[in-house]
Amino acid sequence: MSCCLFISSYSTIFITSRVPCSSTFLLLERRKKKMAEELPFAPSKLYPRSDEEIATFKALKKERSGKCFVYIFAGVVGLSIIVLVFALIVLRVKIPDVKLRSITVENLKYEGNPQSPSLNATFVAEVTTKNTNFGGFKFDNSTLSMLYGGVNIGDRKIGHGWVKARGTQGMNFTVEVRSNRIMDAKNLSREIEGGMVKLSSYARLSGRVNLMNIVRERKMTEMNCTMTLDLANSAFQDLLCY
Repeated sequence: MSCCLFISSYSTIFITSRVPCSSTFLLLERRKKKMAEELPFAPSKLYPRSDEEIATFKALKKERSGKCFVYIFAGVVGLSIIVLVFALIVLRVKIPDVKLRSITVENLKYEGNPQSPSLNATFVAEVTTKNTNFGGFKFDNSTLSMLYGGVNIGDRKIGHGWVKARGTQGMNFTVEVRSNRIMDAKNLSREIEGGMVKLSSYARLSGRVNLMNIVRERKMTEMNCTMTLDLANSAFQDLLCY
């Protein structure tokens, strides 16, 4: 009897001692439930994505890939246009332009004898070379010639030189003119008597254009000018270069 009472008492004590643990467990479960209610979106590992969400994700990924390809293609096209414009404008070699800007008379002697007309003079010519390239133009030695009826009556050497990129260089030359080479004396005599002598000038420059050390090309430019010498005023009129 006493033994039974002891066992019953022990059981009561054991059960009583277990009650607080059960309460703690229930309290933890309630807290977890409350936290789950407060979080509207559960982690994906607890809630797998639906087929609709997977399809939407794939569509977005495909759309992004398509946009990326379009951006890359647009970039390549834009770069190609820039390179093409650079090649057509910057790397295009143009022929420099040489002109007789002005010509003046220093000394003038003439005689209109029909048998042996003569024209002896000293001219000062200003020649300009315009380089429109994006690189320098280096030219070789050349000659400036004064002509009457296609016959050379005086010339002057032009030394080698250099014209900077997109620049203009002026050069002054003194040319001695003598008419003893002219065979058509009658025509020269008529022009001297009329007071107007038609002359022309010619020069040719040959050199190399260097564009940023990328393109090196040899170019040749010519100057052809016509003019009329007014003997009475010792001046030139109607200077035209082409």
